[in-house]
Amino acid sequence: MSSLSDLVREHQGAQQEHKRQAEQLRKAAARDIGELCDAATASLSAQLSAVLDSQREIEALARDCAQLVQQHVRSTAKWTKLVDQFSASLKELGDVQNWAQVIERDMRDVAATLEVVHASLNPPAAEPAAAAAAPAAAPAADRARSSR
Repeated sequence: MSSLSDLVREHQGAQQEHKRQAEQLRKAAARDIGELCDAATASLSAQLSAVLDSQREIEALARDCAQLVQQHVRSTAKWTKLVDQFSASLKELGDVQNWAQVIERDMRDVAATLEVVHASLNPPAAEPAAAAAAPAAAPAADRARSSR
């Protein structure tokens, strides 16, 4: 019977050794899982920190861009105002030029009419034929004035 009790003791020792090895493996697995979690957390933390830094930079750039856009809008508004003023000045200049042309044409008509009237009222004494032609010149001046 000693062999049976030796077998039982051997079996119990093997079981205890197996339990001890299982406990060591469990502790090693728990330690390894903890290290894995720590490494994953550290990696994610570093990545999250980089993302947050990038977000801050993007927000700062967005603010700078918004300020530049506002400056551009103000500058564009000033340029638009200047172009509108320049356009209005050109229009006024065109109006003044047209007015001057109308006045000049009217003055020529008045001068031509005065010349015809003067010629008809003061016929030259030396040329009697020219005196007869002077009344005919008045309708020609009238025709010239009406064609303009």
